[in-house]
Amino acid sequence: MASFLAWWKRFAARYTQFVEKQGFLIIVAACVGVIAATAVWTRSDEQLPTAPTPPVYEAAPASQVQQQSLQSAATPTPAPTFAPWQRPTDSLVVLSGFDAARLKRSAVTRLWRLHDAVDLQCEVGEQIRSMADGVVLEADSRGLLGAYVAIDHGQGLCAQYAGMTLLAGLRSGDPVEAGQVLGFAGNGVVDETDLGVHLHLRVTKDGQAIDPMSLLK
Repeated sequence: MASFLAWWKRFAARYTQFVEKQGFLIIVAACVGVIAATAVWTRSDEQLPTAPTPPVYEAAPASQVQQQSLQSAATPTPAPTFAPWQRPTDSLVVLSGFDAARLKRSAVTRLWRLHDAVDLQCEVGEQIRSMADGVVLEADSRGLLGAYVAIDHGQGLCAQYAGMTLLAGLRSGDPVEAGQVLGFAGNGVVDETDLGVHLHLRVTKDGQAIDPMSLLK
């Protein structure tokens, strides 16, 4: 027992001496170890992948699904068809037909032009009537076309009734009905006086001239 106590005293004295000499280095080494361990732990925590958040889908209402199904199954609206229009004159005798592809030379003025209209024979003073309902775009009694009325008949169709001598008091913006009198036949188109009394009728569809007779058949 005495020998153990003597050994313990010697060990304690040496440990105290060692700590006094090496204590600062031990503390520094411990601090460095703690810092290094903390850095390694933090780095490994940052590298862990973040679990993706699953998307949340909202169920569409049944009424919306049904409406979308009906829209996808809907058939396109058929193109409108045009019923035959009323005659603008008593007869449909054509003096000069529609030709928008070739130039025609006037026997009066000797000038070349496209005849993208149709000339219908008339009697002097014959009533010129509207071929369909519409709205007056322009009405004038001066110029190379004589007295004329331009009417918007809807669905992209516009007609110009020219070559008259008198108008029926129509002005721009006036509504007209099918068969309504627009004016009275004369021989007003300057470069067509060689044809005699007639109606110079020009029709356009969306701005493009078409044969008026295709609407009167």
